[in-house]
Amino acid sequence: MRRIVSVTLLTILVSFFIFPVGFTFLPDSLNSKMILAGTGILFFIYDLLKDRTVRLSHTTLISGFIAIVFSAWCLFSTTANGTTDNTYVTYWRSFATWMLGAYAVYFLLRQHSGKVDLCTLTRFMAIVCVCQCVIALLIDNISGVKRFVDSIFVGGEYFSRYLRLYGIGCALDPAGCRFSVVQVMIAHQIATNKDVRNSTKSLLQFLLAFITITVIGSMISRTTMVGSALGLGFIVISVFRLRKGGFISKDQFRLFLVFFLLIITAITVTVGVYRASSVFRSYLRFGFEGFFTWAETGEFHTGSTDTLMQLMWIWPNDPRTWIIGSGRIGVFEWGTDIGYCNFVLYCGLIGLVIYSGYFIYNHLSLNGKYQNFFITSLLLIALTFIIWAKVTTDIFFIDALLFCIDGDKRNE
Repeated sequence: MRRIVSVTLLTILVSFFIFPVGFTFLPDSLNSKMILAGTGILFFIYDLLKDRTVRLSHTTLISGFIAIVFSAWCLFSTTANGTTDNTYVTYWRSFATWMLGAYAVYFLLRQHSGKVDLCTLTRFMAIVCVCQCVIALLIDNISGVKRFVDSIFVGGEYFSRYLRLYGIGCALDPAGCRFSVVQVMIAHQIATNKDVRNSTKSLLQFLLAFITITVIGSMISRTTMVGSALGLGFIVISVFRLRKGGFISKDQFRLFLVFFLLIITAITVTVGVYRASSVFRSYLRFGFEGFFTWAETGEFHTGSTDTLMQLMWIWPNDPRTWIIGSGRIGVFEWGTDIGYCNFVLYCGLIGLVIYSGYFIYNHLSLNGKYQNFFITSLLLIALTFIIWAKVTTDIFFIDALLFCIDGDKRNE
């Protein structure tokens, strides 16, 4: 019982980090990520006094330096253009907040598990995402649950206005971005972790989480499918990668069998519920609108992608803005959600290059800390740049967590 309570509380704390949310009884400017960052300062000081050494890797320091450079460039852009839009001028604060919040999560997980490795973190993130999917369905179908959640957490009224499924701090494209990251991390465990592949229980848990997030997560935000597609490709490649001599190993056969049976079961259940429930039918048609449109008209497209392609690709109309930006974020001034457009309009191509290099460095540097992580690093990079074609956001939360937790290579 004590362990169940402990795991439940830790799951809630990890959720508050991955899906930051405001509280109705606290100031609007204070959310769960900031609270965790505050406690992270205390935990960091505690470890500093206990170990009498600063535990900061060189990769974290370099990442922080690039974040400061990006903030400085954005300050130059806004100053040169005489604007007061500080959206990315204070990005260094966002970096610090994510890092301190991640340290709080790491510290608490360490108190529970002793050592916080990549598999442990991925399990908690997977549990959080599955719980968010379930909570979103409960909120939308049980009025009592909706009233309870909305009475404690901020955002319910806004999401309800747009008739979108939402969890606790989990909605719209930011939710899809985080689901996508977790999908890639789950795929990494399935594809590379021998302990997971040799355990039918662990394999089943991760695959069930992957399928659940793919189906329900896409109903919350279609951006989820980006991570699902990348993760699925990673898993499929690992399943069909033959050993020397052309033989399939025992763990590969187990993975193929469990994956195949789960896919068949998921399809069967989904089709059955789709036919029986009009509510679920509307969820599914929204989440997989592109596939339904393709099946019915022969063309793969969605309402949101049509809007993006037709109205939101807005670029500067003079060389100066192309180079240093206008000092104004595009989503507020021109109504574009597209990341590339927003970054170029705000801080120019120079700012976009700095920001892109920041994430490329963050993701690739993790390859030196974790075994068999190179492909995962590339997938995280791909995820970053694909998401920017739809929305202005970043996935630094995963880098912050991976900078903090224990590595599995001797050189770290």
